[in-house]
Amino acid sequence: MPISKIRTGSNIVDSGTEGTKVATGTTAQRGSLTGQWRYNTTTGFFEGRNASGDFSTLEPTPTISSVDVSEVDSNAGGNVTIVVSGTNFSSGGTIAFVGSSAEFNASTTTFNSVTQVTAVAPKASFLNAQEPYKVRFTTSTGVTGSSSTGLISVDTAPTWSTSSGTVATIFDNATGTHATLSATDADGDTITYSETGGSNITGAGLSLNSSTGAISGDPNDVTNATTVSFTGRATAGSKTTDRSFNIIINPLLDGSTSAKANTSASAIKTLTSTTTDGYYYIQASGMANPVRLWCDMNTDGGGYMRFWWFNTLEQDGDLSGSWQSGTKFGTADISTIPYDQYYGYGRIPSGVTPTKLLVKGTSYSQTSTNPPSYAIWTFNSSNSTSNAMLASMQSGTTASMSNRGDFAPTTISLDSDPYGIQGSGLTDHWGYGDGVMGGSESTFDLNDDTGRSNTSFAAGYDGGGSGTDFVSGGNAPQRDNATGRYLILYWK
Repeated sequence: MPISKIRTGSNIVDSGTEGTKVATGTTAQRGSLTGQWRYNTTTGFFEGRNASGDFSTLEPTPTISSVDVSEVDSNAGGNVTIVVSGTNFSSGGTIAFVGSSAEFNASTTTFNSVTQVTAVAPKASFLNAQEPYKVRFTTSTGVTGSSSTGLISVDTAPTWSTSSGTVATIFDNATGTHATLSATDADGDTITYSETGGSNITGAGLSLNSSTGAISGDPNDVTNATTVSFTGRATAGSKTTDRSFNIIINPLLDGSTSAKANTSASAIKTLTSTTTDGYYYIQASGMANPVRLWCDMNTDGGGYMRFWWFNTLEQDGDLSGSWQSGTKFGTADISTIPYDQYYGYGRIPSGVTPTKLLVKGTSYSQTSTNPPSYAIWTFNSSNSTSNAMLASMQSGTTASMSNRGDFAPTTISLDSDPYGIQGSGLTDHWGYGDGVMGGSESTFDLNDDTGRSNTSFAAGYDGGGSGTDFVSGGNAPQRDNATGRYLILYWK
């Protein structure tokens, strides 16, 4: 083959079909003259130095056709690996993700083949405000090619606004909405709410509104404080976020059943604000078991519990039955007395510290039958009469009739007061035992004078007659026998 001669100042003319031979060499062997044309064995492309001193190449432009990950949760943490498909990829190139006004390069770009590269990038780099992201490949020599449209969108999982843990503490009779779960979504997608991992909410008698997150309903009755644990799920688009919650359901100790017995009528009154007098299950300290007690929920603010009674005027209008013979004060533990019989001679439970004594009754001087008149004493630990009263009412033991301190009722409700309660209703002694009132038997009396003809209240035989007195007056006790034969004692 003849040796080519270099000509200057003229064009090269070639002929034949095989092609014109040009210089070949590595990138390191590039020449320095403008206009030199060669084949770069390092890059595999023809190139020539331009007037700027840079090499222009015949490297084909890369194309981007698809990615295997079209959606990224920027809040999920960590990295995302994306396989990019296209053409004309080459080793040493770089993938970039191009948003609406900002872009960033992949942390790594791995050349798999001329039709595939793998890019790894932080999920947090994808911003919702920049979506959708186009994908661009740039070769090591600077040739670029981009997808024509955005291929990657950003869809973050919803974020809980409601803190984990207890979202509500309710009674088992509660109705309506007890709590509302709430979550937000940065993409503005509609959020739906559900329970996952079980049906604890439904099993407890409640329901979760899928649109509003409201938890409502009438929970199942419980006998003890019950914690209902559940996992709430917020779903926005295809993303979900779970969080653990619980609801504490307490039994409403409203005295409606033995299992819902409360420690006092006052506690029930505070809990329910009831104004309904009636039977409630009570188990105060010192009571062996829950017992139905008649409770006054109105007088003096309510909260009084019956422990001694003769006849059931308030409960059912009954005044039947004859006076019981023998000493009948404090003869039984209140826990053992049938609640619905017409008499009950119980004691205030020894485990409680009562604040007040409410006495209701009818007498010769009183005209009403329903409701009866009443008097209230506020127990006073510094008063000897008060202490004697309370001690015998809790123990059932006889108290001395000796004079003690004056102890006046704090509240009195009377239909009439023809004589006035001598000494303004002061009590200077508390008596309990046979013969207290001079008759053959008696249970107790509360007097404002030693003659006991003006009694604050008394029960048993009164001057030879049978019956009960309540705020009676006059000088002859036998004339003051209670026409209604009704007396009832409450503690609070």
